[in-house]
Amino acid sequence: MRISELSRRVGVTTDTLRVWERRYGLLKPRRTAGNTRLYSALDEARVRLMKRYISEQIPPAQAAELSMAARLSVRAGRGSGVPEHAAARVVRELQDAFAAFEESSAERALHELLSDYSATAVIREVLLPFVREAGERRRHALAPLAREHFAENFLHSRLLALARGWDRGLGPRALIACPPVERHPLDLIVFGIALHHLGWRITYLGAATPLDALGSTAESVAPDLIVLATQLPDRLAPHVDAIRRLGTRWPVALVGPASGMDVARRCGLRHLGEDAVAAAGVVASGDLAVDLRPPVARPAAPGRTPQRHRQAASR
Repeated sequence: MRISELSRRVGVTTDTLRVWERRYGLLKPRRTAGNTRLYSALDEARVRLMKRYISEQIPPAQAAELSMAARLSVRAGRGSGVPEHAAARVVRELQDAFAAFEESSAERALHELLSDYSATAVIREVLLPFVREAGERRRHALAPLAREHFAENFLHSRLLALARGWDRGLGPRALIACPPVERHPLDLIVFGIALHHLGWRITYLGAATPLDALGSTAESVAPDLIVLATQLPDRLAPHVDAIRRLGTRWPVALVGPASGMDVARRCGLRHLGEDAVAAAGVVASGDLAVDLRPPVARPAAPGRTPQRHRQAASR
């Protein structure tokens, strides 16, 4: 929205809004190609909070600081694609925030983007490339370890927040996990969020999951698909036999770098590629069924009738 519309909504003059933006950094408008400032629902929420603090006799500078530090809940945006300039700006802001170990600044940059664009668009066009670059930096020791840990922990918690409720629905169920030793689950979470948005239910076991625990969970929830995600596919090599046994009961697939294709074949897995969002699209399209042998004698999930299963799988 333009500043005139923001002013009308919040009952604050445009001059005051400009002062708050310039003096306190309260507002973070994005610019169009014509250099017009556009304000988001998050800017609106911050202004409303700022007004409340000021009405409680809190000095404006402190009110602005409190408003910017608050974790605000706004309706998710509907934009289906993040413009390249907006994505680049947020990536720079995240990099600067992580370099300075400023969680609030990183939160603000990400929240502003999510107020304008859908979670899937933000994940596909901003977070997934950022996660991949972080993985490359980590593998080649191109950044301080503490900074990478800080960034990964931030992204892990924010992605899981976007994943809330991903076990609900009537669609097929995917059981997703990282194999033993793999302790970096960001690609896995991205895959799960994208697949849930395509109608699947998600059961998430997280990093470094023992294969016996994965098998026992599969017995309990009867997944339509098990997906393993790893950034270092050679870590699967010691577990080839165990994964093959798992594949005799359930369809199993792998998300990870292209270098994992040979390992996937040895384990009897379908390799879905390294783009987690694209991999979710492959699964949801139904093309996966052509490449995976149907499991034998799977038990039905508790309370799930065969008719309901067929209805869910066809959604």
